[in-house]
Amino acid sequence: MSQPYNQQGIPTGKTIQGDGFSDIRKMFRHVVANWYLFVIFVPLALGGVWVYHRYTVPVYKASITMIFKVDQERSLSQQVLTEGFGLSPELRNFENQSFIIRSHAMVLRAVNRLDFGVAYYSKGRFKDTELYGRTPFVVEFDSLHPQLLNTDFELSVLPGGKTELSVKTEGGRLHVFHGAQDAGYSGPIDFSAEARLGQRIEHPCFSFVIKAAESNGGIASGNYYFRFKSHSEIASELRSSLSVSPYREGSSIIFISATGVQPQKLIRFLNTFSEELIENNLERKNDMANRSLTFIQRQLEQVAETLKITQQKLMDFRRNNRYMMPSDVSSKLSDEFFGMEKQKRSLELSLAYFDEIRRRLVSGNLEESDFLLPAFSTEPAALIQQFVREHLTLLNEARVIAQQAGENNPYLVELNQKIELSGQSLILSIDQQMESIRMQMRELKQTEAQLNAEIGNLPELERDYLAMERTHKLNDAIYTFLLQKSSETQIAKASNTPDNEVLDPAYINGVVSPNKKSNYTRGLLLGFAIPVLIIGLRELFNTRIRSRDDVRSMFRELPIIGEILRSKEGSDNVVLKAATSEVTESFRSLRARLKYMMAGKDGCIITVSSTNTGDGKTFCAVNLASVLAISGKKTVLVGFDLRKPRLSEIFGLKNISGLSSYLIAQSELDEITFETDVKNLYIIPGGHIPPNPSELISSPSTQTLFETLRTKYDVIIVDTPPVGLVSDGRLLMEMADCNLYIVRAGVTDKEHFAVTMSNLFDDKIKGLAVVMNDVQIAGRNYGYYSSGY
Repeated sequence: MSQPYNQQGIPTGKTIQGDGFSDIRKMFRHVVANWYLFVIFVPLALGGVWVYHRYTVPVYKASITMIFKVDQERSLSQQVLTEGFGLSPELRNFENQSFIIRSHAMVLRAVNRLDFGVAYYSKGRFKDTELYGRTPFVVEFDSLHPQLLNTDFELSVLPGGKTELSVKTEGGRLHVFHGAQDAGYSGPIDFSAEARLGQRIEHPCFSFVIKAAESNGGIASGNYYFRFKSHSEIASELRSSLSVSPYREGSSIIFISATGVQPQKLIRFLNTFSEELIENNLERKNDMANRSLTFIQRQLEQVAETLKITQQKLMDFRRNNRYMMPSDVSSKLSDEFFGMEKQKRSLELSLAYFDEIRRRLVSGNLEESDFLLPAFSTEPAALIQQFVREHLTLLNEARVIAQQAGENNPYLVELNQKIELSGQSLILSIDQQMESIRMQMRELKQTEAQLNAEIGNLPELERDYLAMERTHKLNDAIYTFLLQKSSETQIAKASNTPDNEVLDPAYINGVVSPNKKSNYTRGLLLGFAIPVLIIGLRELFNTRIRSRDDVRSMFRELPIIGEILRSKEGSDNVVLKAATSEVTESFRSLRARLKYMMAGKDGCIITVSSTNTGDGKTFCAVNLASVLAISGKKTVLVGFDLRKPRLSEIFGLKNISGLSSYLIAQSELDEITFETDVKNLYIIPGGHIPPNPSELISSPSTQTLFETLRTKYDVIIVDTPPVGLVSDGRLLMEMADCNLYIVRAGVTDKEHFAVTMSNLFDDKIKGLAVVMNDVQIAGRNYGYYSSGY
């Protein structure tokens, strides 16, 4: 029957069905065996996290809650223009507001109101701390003088109030804060000086005065440093940490948050930033009103002058012609002509407005500033106003997104396509509306021609009077209309209120980095993961047999009849030197199992071999022979390892003949057989090392020797050469009744063992069994045998 092999060509024997938990138990045993790794790495990982938190500057998050009033009106034109954009009007409005809020210009407005141009730091042994608010000193710099940016000015305050200032750099950017203009770059600077408080420190690259912030005029001793930063750089840093999020989708309540290392600085910035948002909103509304008032005032001046002239002409006409009142017919014709002229002027104004909007749409030059005076657009312009309003909204959104996300943003590309379609729709609507106005104007011209014909039938004097009166009334009506709009605009400006409002002032949410809870959890997991990884790598790259499980994983049916525990006695014959030790007890256990294999056999031959030298083959042979002799078995220990004989050394026999002499017929068996201190134990040492051990072992003398020994002894223990290195031991195994194969835990190579054992299976060596040597088994203590009995 052929022997089954695994994928590596190693015989596996019959498959043993496990209980499904063997791998888990094996892993658990590895973990328990390497408990010291967890004791080392878990505290190390947690300690590393503590050190990280101790010497890492925390990052805080501050938030402010605001409400942004949103126009919720809907119209058909809006749905048509925005169809397919993928964003609801509320969400688009929030996106626009978000981009505007996070714009560099808005952040810069807030920074320009703050004293962030100089950053103060306290030097520590392992970390530096940024100071703000109650700083120990204040730097007052000359805003007209260039200042060196982003360079540490180190200030040492010595006992007694003396200060030392030093700055060293390879060069840096120079900046004039007044006007926010860069002034080039400095060369290498190595400057140091002793400075008194209040003394101006001058240099081509900086100019400032250091003053004490305390009321007593002194600075606490210590090491500090400060650095200048341009407002634009500060705005960029704050803008990168700024985030805007709605309370929920469609809500006009938003949270504005910022992160940084200085909590007081963050609170001050967010409060000032919210004020700037409110002021900016109010400024935009007032700016529109101011533009309207400016236009109205300019028109009033022109119409007032024209009204004055026409009034004077009318008075002169009456005085010169002694004309008092027109007739009823002429008055009626005058009123009709005035109404028609007023309607005509209104249509002309709408037509001019539409023409201007269309011209700017075609040229791509439509701006929000062009859409100034909705109050002057008449009823026919109402629909177009809505279209223009929506188109301007899309243009603003595209401009903001282009600044924030770049020209190649996919949403911006789609938005530009929608803007183009919106512009085409708007031009088409304007053309249709302008054509409607022209039709109305043509009808008015026909009516005007009829009225002119009727007026032509009046007396000449009355006709001239009606013409002047008509002009005067028209200018007077326009003047009255402008006065009314001026009053309305001034009232609207006075009642303007910002659309934005602060609900909750700025507050600190807490520390966002480092996250202690998360980091300690990760540290604990890392403390467990590293030992597990080490254990796993050990197992992955392990090439040694360490337990009976390793043997069984390669050769399922190979019996393991004993485990010899690690000896700490320092003697080869542990059974004699430490009769009550755990190692001796493990040999007794091996002896008990061998009795079943030797049952009914007289003169049983047991070979003891291994894969390589150093596996403990001779150690096991000596102690097994001793424990068998102690049990009353007449035992002989034969040293057939002719290449490295050690029995003479172990039993203190020097310069004597041995097995090698017997095999070449130079000595008799009785001459090479020696008694030992152990009753019933005899040894036949290897003797002198022969030049041809394989030939001697394979000679007929070996067979004769074993036949003789069977008649004289109960058990013959044969110490063979390593079968993994030479073939000598395999020859002896064929003559034996039982072949013990010593596998030393942590020493025997898996691959070498597998190849050797496969060859033995191929040779059909009988009575093959494994003895695990040098085993360390936690929790399995044999000491109770000696102490209990």
